[in-house]
Amino acid sequence: MSGNLIRIFSAIILFNSYSFSQNKNWENYTDLKIITSVTADTDSHLIFCASKGGLFSVDAITGKVIKKYTNLDGLISNDLTSLTVDNKRRLWVGASDGSISVLDLSNGSWKYIFDIKNSNESIKSINYLFLSGNFMYVATGYGIQKISVSNFSFVDAPYYKLGVFPINTIVYALTASNNVLYAATKTGIAYANFVTSNLNDPGSWSNYSAVPMNADVKTIESAGDKIFAGSTGGCRYFDGNDWLPYPNPVIASANTKSIKVISNNIYFISDTKIYTANVNTLSDVSEFLSQNNYSVLGSYNNSVPVAGLSDNGIIISSLNPSAYIFPNSPFSNVFNHLSIDSDNNVWAAGGLANNGFYKYNGSEWENYNLSTHPEIGNSNWFQKIVSGNGNVWALGFGGGPTVINGNNITNFNPSNSILPGISNNPLFCVPYGGAYDQNGVLWLSFFGTNSGSSLYAYTGNNNWIAFQNPSTITSATLSEVAIDSYNTKWIASGGSRSGVYYFNENTTLNNSSDDISGFYSNSDFGSEITNIYDVIVDKNNEVWIATNNGIFIINNPYGAIQNPSQKPPAIKLGIISGNLKVPFTENCISLTNDILNDKWIGTETNGVFHLSSDGSTLIEQFNSNKTPLLQNQIKTIAVSNKTGRAYFGTNSGLSSYLTNAIEPVAEFGEITFSPNPYLIPSDVNLKIDGLIENSIVKIINVSGEIITEFDSPGGRIAVWNGLNTNNELVPTGIYIVVAYNKDGSKAGKGKVAVVRK
Repeated sequence: MSGNLIRIFSAIILFNSYSFSQNKNWENYTDLKIITSVTADTDSHLIFCASKGGLFSVDAITGKVIKKYTNLDGLISNDLTSLTVDNKRRLWVGASDGSISVLDLSNGSWKYIFDIKNSNESIKSINYLFLSGNFMYVATGYGIQKISVSNFSFVDAPYYKLGVFPINTIVYALTASNNVLYAATKTGIAYANFVTSNLNDPGSWSNYSAVPMNADVKTIESAGDKIFAGSTGGCRYFDGNDWLPYPNPVIASANTKSIKVISNNIYFISDTKIYTANVNTLSDVSEFLSQNNYSVLGSYNNSVPVAGLSDNGIIISSLNPSAYIFPNSPFSNVFNHLSIDSDNNVWAAGGLANNGFYKYNGSEWENYNLSTHPEIGNSNWFQKIVSGNGNVWALGFGGGPTVINGNNITNFNPSNSILPGISNNPLFCVPYGGAYDQNGVLWLSFFGTNSGSSLYAYTGNNNWIAFQNPSTITSATLSEVAIDSYNTKWIASGGSRSGVYYFNENTTLNNSSDDISGFYSNSDFGSEITNIYDVIVDKNNEVWIATNNGIFIINNPYGAIQNPSQKPPAIKLGIISGNLKVPFTENCISLTNDILNDKWIGTETNGVFHLSSDGSTLIEQFNSNKTPLLQNQIKTIAVSNKTGRAYFGTNSGLSSYLTNAIEPVAEFGEITFSPNPYLIPSDVNLKIDGLIENSIVKIINVSGEIITEFDSPGGRIAVWNGLNTNNELVPTGIYIVVAYNKDGSKAGKGKVAVVRK
């Protein structure tokens, strides 16, 4: 990347309005507790905190969280790495993807620098932002960049070669003293006079890489004429002549994560402790704050130390030193599986061993783990979560299923039930999918079992029933469960027996002699199919199956139990493109349908596809490049029937998008419109709200003429584009909207003003 090319890019790209902040239909939810950088603005008394889930500000006097920012609030990326405030009160926000977002603290406006993000460098992370005079020096994954603070132009080509260190050495941190720039890098310390030297010349740089400064020097700080550097192996300081061990053995040999000079004191994060010393008496150290998972140090007004933690926000030392400060948020950015209960709470399984599970009630998050709710079992590892019949079941991977009903929480495991363990650990219980049938019975599948049964039914009152595995699935690992109107269970199967298992107990839970089962192997779907990821039953009682190569549909599931040896075929989904129907070949890892029976498909690398109810029409597609979607790998999807909000779970947080798929009202009330008045032509359709199921809608002018009529999609909301039956824009006027059911026994109406621009 040449310096001239960078300057050209800056002029073109800097003022581009990249932010997704105008996307009002979107919301993003991220974990903001993992702190990576801290800085402050004394004019506003705010401390700014960068995290792996975005940015937030805190009142330094009260400790109150003031505001949080994600890619919906001005940021390019939420995975933040570095912060600093320049001499014009602009907050520079660096991210792991190489983007730099700049917030003007005086007026709240944003500007963006995309050059590093858009470069061809292999490691683009903005590891540190160091202000010196009118220039910002940027430590990156490939060297150092110099940017003018005045006009945001890049100065010089990147400093790729720092002395004898390899080209593109990762630079973690920067500081300066006496016109010398010091760089903490992956292979040691590099330093050069940045006033008189050509920093593009490797010969201008000196290097120090003696043990323990020979690897992963993560932090560097100046204090007067001294330079302090810390690595995973210890701490050293430069006295102007030599690099010396820190004059205290505890600090000298500890994993030094962060160093910060505040007034006349120096602070170190050494392993899990913070130590401090006066810069004039370095050997006399004392412990500062209690032991914790500290990640980075900052300060407010160069007098108040602020400690960032890797799991619990920040601590402002002048306030309650045991108070963790961070916005209400999910415990983790990992959303492995979603379910929405009857009260419209969104539940998520954390997917990793320490994450537990989380609940969102529309305004606040509640996190469930062994610390907050010890009754959830003996493990924080929850892979799946399902709801129904007023219950929520969090499926512990090892700890067994846990049912939540209001404030009551009960865990089931091999010690208190007949549920199985696994072959090498009889107490390790691994439920991996579940669903309620038409009779209110919960069916759970198991990833592994030592009982010969991978499917269990729960009828209530602590009563579990095991169903012996047929020979077709003796070595299978069962996961997602969907149940059709005939009470046939359709279960995704993995491991050495990959495919779809189906089972019907024939209404007799305790009589196995009349049970019916069968199996669709991968080969039944085609030679290109290697994995079955998800299965649902839609509102037409069709079985939809997500695979590594598209979606397959079994449109006659009853035929499978009528004659398992002649099971109905699984037909591959095709999407109409032009006049052709093209096979849908995305790697599909999650799948659901909404109240209108539209399909929502989550893919491995290409975001979300929203399809019509029969799957033939692509309604819209979302990816992280063109929408605020947090990531293109969509692990799980759930759509609220009550609000129409679709939720997309990723490893970078939870995104949601507001749709019109809202359950219809039972009786007509007032039909409302948005926007009203409706200005046409418009890129936005008129929203008609307050419909009963399968309404017919007529648009009538004040003369009583029918302008157009159409069927609603089936839910509470329909839309109109302002056109008449001849596909022409209607004139300005007041229009009466009448809606009724098919037999005319129920009707409603409303008025809307239409204005031709």
